[in-house]
Amino acid sequence: MPFDGLTIRALCRELNTLLLDARIDKIYQPEKDELSLSIRQFRLGSLRLMISANARWARMHLDNSKKANPSKPPAFCMLLRKYLEGGKIKEIKQLDFERIIHIRIEALDDFREWKDKLLICEFMGRHSNIILVNPESNIIIDAIKRYGSDLSSYREVLPGKEYKAPPQQGKLNPLEASYETFSKLMWEQEENSSLAKAIFQVFSGISPFSAREICMGSGLDPDLAVEQCGENELSRAFDAIKKLLQRIDNGSFEAFAVYDHNLLLDYAVYEISLPSSSSRLHPCNSINEACDLFYHYKLQSVRLDSMKVTLSKNIKVILDKAYKKRFYQEGDVSKAHENLKYQLWGELLTVYGHQLAKGQNMAIVDNFYTGEAMEIALDPRYTPMQNAQKYYKLYNKSKKALQHLENLMAKNQAEIDYLESVVVLVKQTESPGEVHEIMDELEKEGYQKERRSRTPAEKSQPRQFISSDGLVMLVGRNNRQNDLLTLKQADKQDLWLHAQQIPGTHVIIKLPKEIKLIDDVPDHTLEEAAGLAAYFSKAGQSEKVPVDYTFRSNVRKPGGAKPGMVIYDSYWTIMANPLAERIKQILTSND
Repeated sequence: MPFDGLTIRALCRELNTLLLDARIDKIYQPEKDELSLSIRQFRLGSLRLMISANARWARMHLDNSKKANPSKPPAFCMLLRKYLEGGKIKEIKQLDFERIIHIRIEALDDFREWKDKLLICEFMGRHSNIILVNPESNIIIDAIKRYGSDLSSYREVLPGKEYKAPPQQGKLNPLEASYETFSKLMWEQEENSSLAKAIFQVFSGISPFSAREICMGSGLDPDLAVEQCGENELSRAFDAIKKLLQRIDNGSFEAFAVYDHNLLLDYAVYEISLPSSSSRLHPCNSINEACDLFYHYKLQSVRLDSMKVTLSKNIKVILDKAYKKRFYQEGDVSKAHENLKYQLWGELLTVYGHQLAKGQNMAIVDNFYTGEAMEIALDPRYTPMQNAQKYYKLYNKSKKALQHLENLMAKNQAEIDYLESVVVLVKQTESPGEVHEIMDELEKEGYQKERRSRTPAEKSQPRQFISSDGLVMLVGRNNRQNDLLTLKQADKQDLWLHAQQIPGTHVIIKLPKEIKLIDDVPDHTLEEAAGLAAYFSKAGQSEKVPVDYTFRSNVRKPGGAKPGMVIYDSYWTIMANPLAERIKQILTSND
């Protein structure tokens, strides 16, 4: 649900009750467009009010998370501390039904007299702002975002300028509108306009999302053309809006968070329609709690996506260098293989040298292996035997080069395999902590510079699933965890699985002690574990993936191998479908 007039009205009602006469202890500005007010309330203790003027995430609510603050507070933060710290919150109200909140704060001025200050919070997308105003003179003291006439011809937001509210959109205030005015404006909308769109166009503070939900909640089709609506449809929509506002004003509304398994999709101040059969409504104690849950989750998701993209790009740079190195090595190998012909040339010159003389540029001799005539280039400065010795030297040099190249290519390929597995694991990370674990791993392996500041995070645990036979299946989240899971935590009789020659993660089936033969492993469990090994691999979107499986006792780690890299023998292979419905059910049952 967007941070629209309905959400703001519900928030203001809650906050006005909770924070009345609460004292502002400290003011922080953790982001350039975000404030955090530490507030002490007599009954509830210390609370944190977060106000953001971010273009995408503009909002205000009580916040349970704590952000790191800059070592030097920004100028706007210092100014707010001067005017507002120690002050008491006297009123939090919504301006009409707009996305504007006025926070009236009573604080001591320079003459130790209690004076009102007005903190105006405008939540309007890229035009969002937080402005401190002197209510007696309506003069702006300062704003978190300043701009003059060069950016806005309507108003200036600068210290010393008179505060002017954002321009009105010419919409009805649903708190004051009558049905007659509402219906008249609805029928004046464009012919092809839908009912939900018309409600959005007529009423201020109601977003397109809320307009659709209000229609569906009152049994109306939100896509119904407004020109086809009669008194019945319009009166039902109008009554639904009025009843919702009444519930918000008298505090009888309910706040919900909408989940799809473990994904937080939305929030609302009313019971909304579910987007799918797997979705569910989670009741919240307050709209502040719903907002805090939703925005914390969304911002963490944005941060996680940003971290994953950045880390993947960094790994790709290293991988591209390794791919380039492999390309040149393959060229060198091809050239060295081509030079192996010099062994035959040396042998032929040794055999037929008595028939040749110094000074010749070319020798035509019979190849005693094929019986065909062969041309051999000669250096006329040398005798035939000296030419033969030269070719033997070129052959020996190429032979040694091939041996050296084989070692270099094996080492480079191991590096490619490792980095490709890291790319897959980065895509599968589910929290910033998991990304930090992979970054720590890359630092220890020398692929990244050590970070100056580290965010201490709790070590993640392997993913755990239960098979249809009731057996535990464990899936590693990163390469170091794969090593720990396979080599330390798994018992020797447990079953180990991995996508065949495909970057991916380790999977362990915890087997009861009575299962000692591979034929005794339940078929359903084996298929499900193989499906998980395929799903958490580079081939996760393929329908047929070969997966190797063997007892843990057959898996070992070579000396000096990269994290997550193991070798195994005495294995079997099964074809798995990671997109099968059974695998989807197992994945969702773990949420």
